[in-house]
This record gives sequence, C-alpha cells and structure tokens, in this order.
Amino acid sequence: MNSKFDYSLIKRVGDLTGNGVVVYDTQNKKFLYANENFLNIFEVQDETLQLDSKIILRYLYTEDFDYLKSRSEELLTSGSLSTTEFRLKMPNNVTKHLSCEVIAFENNSVITAFVKDVSKTKKHEDFLIKYTAQKDIMLDMLTHNLSGPLQLSKDVITSMQKGYSENKMLDVSKLICIMQENTQQCIDIVNDFLREEHFESSLTYVRKTRFDVIDKINIMLIKLKEINKEKVFVLKSELENLYINSDAVKFFQIIHNVLSNSIKFTNPNGVIEIAVKVDNDFYIVEIKDDGIGIPQEMHHLIFQDRVKGRTGLNGEKSKGLGLSIAHRLVKIMGGEIGFESCENEGCTFFIRLPKE
Repeated sequence: MNSKFDYSLIKRVGDLTGNGVVVYDTQNKKFLYANENFLNIFEVQDETLQLDSKIILRYLYTEDFDYLKSRSEELLTSGSLSTTEFRLKMPNNVTKHLSCEVIAFENNSVITAFVKDVSKTKKHEDFLIKYTAQKDIMLDMLTHNLSGPLQLSKDVITSMQKGYSENKMLDVSKLICIMQENTQQCIDIVNDFLREEHFESSLTYVRKTRFDVIDKINIMLIKLKEINKEKVFVLKSELENLYINSDAVKFFQIIHNVLSNSIKFTNPNGVIEIAVKVDNDFYIVEIKDDGIGIPQEMHHLIFQDRVKGRTGLNGEKSKGLGLSIAHRLVKIMGGEIGFESCENEGCTFFIRLPKE
C-alpha cells in the first residue's frame, strides 16, 4: 500500500523549496524520498539514509529524545504537527536548531516532514535576550545613577531659591526657577524613557520557540549579580533542563520585572530565591525574597497599570509599571501570576505558564 503512495507532488515541492523535505514509510521503516536540503541538514548521503533510516538520530541531543517521542505519539492522534523544534550536535561541535512540520497520510503509514534549519534565528533570538538583559540593566543603572544627583540638584536649587527670594533678588530667583524646571525635565525624561522601554514589548504578539527555562534564568542571574553584589541570588530546581515552547523574550521580561521588584525591596545581604518546578502541562517559577514585603492595603493595586509605586530601599523611583507589564504578559501567554506577602516578612511571586 505504501509503495503505491503518490508523492510526486511532494517531490516537486521538495525540489523547489529551500527547506528539507522527506517522505517516510512507517510500515517498512524507510525513506521514500529525501531532497538535497534534507541530506545537507543532517549531513548524510542518500545511500546511507536508505540503508539505515535511524542514522538521522545519531546527532540528536539526548534531552530532546523524550520530547520527540511525545510529539510522535501526538502525531498518531492528530495526524499533523506544527513547530516541532529539536537540536543536533554536529561532529564539529556546532549545534543545529531545527524546526519541523509533519503531516501523516494513509492512516499514518506515510509521513511527510518539512524541516527548516532555524539556527541563525535562534542565535539572533539569544542575542536579543542577552541584549535585552544588558539594556534593562543599563536603563536601571541610568535611572538610579542620574535620578539621585538630579534630585539633589533640584533640592539645592529649591533651598537657594528660598534664600534669594527672602532677600528680594528677583532676577536670580527667576533664573534658579528655570534651572529647577530644567532639572525636573531631566528626571522626567529618564523615567519616561525607562517606562516606555519596559512597556513596549507587552503590546506585541507571542512568538513561540523552543528554549530551556533553566538556561534563560541563569543568563538573567549572571547579569543581575554583576550590579547587585550586595544581594544573594539562589536558583533552586530538581531539573537540569526544562525545555518549553513559548515566547523566550516575553518570558525573560516577566521574570526580570519580578526579580527587579524583589531587588528593589530587599535589604543588603538579603536573599532572593528562584524555584522552578513542573505541574503537568504547566511549569511554575516562584520568586521569593526576605525583603520588606507588601503592605496589605497595597495588595489589590500591585498589578494595576500606572499606579504610583513605592520608592525602593536605595531611593529608586517607580512608575508602577514593572509588575503590571509582567501581569499583562503572563495573561497574553495563557498563564497566571499571583503573590503572597506580609509587611516586613518578604514576598513570594508565583508565575504559572503553559509548557506548549
């Protein structure tokens, strides 16, 4: 039956496309067709592929075996799969990231797969995440480093203005008034710039890719530790890896915004713990600190937009957007976010997101 399957149209597509295309006979466990791009992606000769169909698995990451097995079982039920991502560790130590679309025919006896090498896209995505981490740290440093001196300048000018006014030196008083307004504008520019940068990505769509949650959190912590040496960061998880199919950039911003809140309200030498665990089709990230906590009267305001936030323990100003953006992003990604806190007893945030 399979030998009679007409794959001529698929072959025509395979000869024209820039992606890898194969037709696989599941009953006889052999490839009926593999285009040149597929052979190049897996670095295998057609003759070798015909002799041993399992050869394409030789470079597959060990962590991806179970994932592909579960996707194969899903294929038998659904008849098709979209955006199945996995990795190959090539002999030259280069990692290839592949994305696959699969369609089953003839009662699952024939499978057609379209494979795309997305390594460059993944590399660009990792760059964006690392760049975003560096950018957010830079913006936080900019706000912290400039807001203090500018605020001090404003206070000094206010004192001078009061002294000169009492001595009826009107011209000098007017000049100082202008300086005061300009200083306030500098403060507003810094805060508005930070606010818009944090708000921007919450308005974009969800772009799903496969990534390791543990790895992304470690990348984040490396950057945060560099500028928060007085805080103790601890990552707790029984998992070495946790691969999910979600929006890596939005995941980064959710966790970063919640961590930034913990940093802001945790004393020097305070501990911030990040725990990761799995709950069936979801995964949970818990961020716990031993800081000053959240007063009961503020609990209902935490995730609201543009609610005036508290001043951090180091004088950090807040526009009240970080947690509201995290809340919005979690909802966009089909998850839930909540917290438990008592004043002066720290705070724990719970972020529950789907794995697929």
